[in-house]
Formats: sequence, structure tokens, C-alpha cells
Amino acid sequence: MIIITTQCFAPQIGGIESLMTGMAEAMSKNGNDVLVLADGIKSKEDKQANYKIKRFSGWKPIRRLNKALYLEKMCKNKTVDTIYADSWKSVEYVRKKNKKILVLAHGTEIPKQYWSIMLDILRFKKKRIINSYKNVFKIIANSNYTRDLMNASLKIDFAKIKIIHPGIDVYEDFISQEDEQNVKKIIKNRKPIITTLARVEERKGHKLIINAISKLIDKFPDLIYLIAGKGPYLEEIKKYVSELSLENHVVFLGWITEPEKSLILKNSEVFAMTPTTVGESVEGFGMAFIDAAFHGIPSLGSKSGGISDAIIENETGLLAEAGDQEEITNKLSELLDNVELRTKLGKRGKEIAESQYSWENKIIEYLEAAK
Repeated sequence: MIIITTQCFAPQIGGIESLMTGMAEAMSKNGNDVLVLADGIKSKEDKQANYKIKRFSGWKPIRRLNKALYLEKMCKNKTVDTIYADSWKSVEYVRKKNKKILVLAHGTEIPKQYWSIMLDILRFKKKRIINSYKNVFKIIANSNYTRDLMNASLKIDFAKIKIIHPGIDVYEDFISQEDEQNVKKIIKNRKPIITTLARVEERKGHKLIINAISKLIDKFPDLIYLIAGKGPYLEEIKKYVSELSLENHVVFLGWITEPEKSLILKNSEVFAMTPTTVGESVEGFGMAFIDAAFHGIPSLGSKSGGISDAIIENETGLLAEAGDQEEITNKLSELLDNVELRTKLGKRGKEIAESQYSWENKIIEYLEAAK
């Protein structure tokens, strides 16, 4: 039996949620007996899964402790072979690590710098992380950036870290006529379409794309920028769009379904997301770029965190220096202007995404990491 212990899981929405849910489904389809220990209240989707799910709810410290105690109990079961954890927090309270435990690392949870005010807090967090990693079999980093950060910040030996880029699911087979009608209402035959699918938070760089659009609408008067997702920075972004009088060019979609996401990407000219590092928060990889590539759409990203692992520069997309407004605007304009370039980048991106990132292929890497 394989156990997956995770704080992030469907029906919650997010990058890590999609990763852990996709991993559970792929491992089960691969013929493994899978048990997921997940935070949250049992949902109707749990009953439809082709693997077992046990939920843990309540006050966070008690919830984590109860899950750890249950996991320790399961470790005594001879049928349990391997445990995969979504982060160090999911194994922090597990005292007896007598099974192979593999912990995923995403980059944003690793301390990066010590400001004077935060010094003691970050040192304490650092000790917690290092203690959590003791006696684990392997740490799976999502990018070269995350691996290098763990070595530099936590002094973890490279030999203990395995880089595996996350897998991804695409839901093109589940598109209905209703989905198509919903997307048509959004697009209204506008072109070109720029899209960002991400949690709306400061570090994702929405303002940088909005600024670029404000400079490009004279050249592309029918340009439309679709922002899908919710988050703590949403109202700030809406206010910013209003201040620039761009309401006719920026559309906020909120949460959308997976089929709607596929349709929107298929109809887009460019996927654009140019993150910056804000405090300790950084883009450790960027699965959204792979999602775009699966749909044959070129990406514009930034040279921040692990994004250069997700976008192969000048092969699947373009990269700008993080926070460089002029370069972001120029490269976005280049992509919108050059149909031949977009086609070339989109075609190559799709080839790489299908051959390297489908869960059918990717799950083998996760399973082999335990050997």
C-alpha cells in the first residue's frame, strides 16, 4: 500500500491540490493500493475516487497531530510500503519513520533570507523543517531552483534531493456544449486574447501584465486580458484596472471549471504570468505554464524562482527579467505581433508537455524515486 498524506487535496483548488490529487489518481491507475490522508471534510467526490480517502478536520494543530498519530499507526502495517507527503508539515509530528517517506518540496515554503525583524522566527522555522526531514528517504524538489535553495538554506545534501517536475491532467474530453457557450459569452469574438490562470496574489505579477496591456491597446484595440482565479490581491487588481480605465480590456473570471479552462487556453494567443519574489513567497516551478503548453499556447514568464524549468526560453515561450516592465511589454508585443513565433513555440511546448508531463509517464518517476 502507498499512503499519501497531504494538507492540500481536491475539492480544494490550487497548484499543490491538483498535484496531490493527480498523483493519487495516477498511482491508483498504475495498479497500486492507495490511501490518502487529507485535510478537510469528506466530500461527494471522495466516494467517486478509485482509491481510499480518510479526512481530518478541526483545529489545525490538533488535526495535524491526529493525522500524524494515525500515520504512525499505519506505519506498523506490513502492507504499507511507501509514504508520500505534500510538504515537511505533513510529517513534522511523525516520530517513528520506519517506512520509506518521500517529501515534496515546492520552493515557497523554504526560508530564503533573514531580515533583522524576522531572524528568530525564520531560524525557528528552519529548525522545524530540518527536523522534519530527518530520516526521510528522499526529498522531491519541483525544480532546480528548489533543490539549490534547499541546499543553500537548509544545508541538505544534493544526494538526498531528487528533482521531479510535477505531472498534469488535461480535461479536454469532458467539454460540454454548455462549457463552449459559457466561454463564447466571455470571449465575444475578441482578439488577441492574453490569459492568466493563477491564484490572485501580489507575487504573480498581474499588475505587470495590466501595465503592458495599457501600452498595447492602441496597437491591438480589440485585445482582451482574461484573469481566472481568486485570492487576497483580487480587489487590489480590480481597483488598479479601474484606475487605468481598462475595464473594457480586462475580464475577471473568478473560479472556472477545468473544461472552461481548457477552452479558454485553446482560444488564447498567449499565456502570461510574470511572477516576482515577494518576501518569502516565490514561484517554485509554475504548473500553469505546462498547462498552457499542453494546449499549444506559448507562454510569457519571468526569470524568477523555478520558472526557467517550466518554460524553455525561446523554445516553449519567452522569459523577461522579473519586474522589468519595459521588457515584459516588449516581449508580450513580440508574441502578439508574430504569428509564426507563437505557432513554433506553441507546437514545441505541446510536444514537450505531452511527452514529459502527462501523469501516465510522470508517475513512473515518483514511484522509482522510492527505490
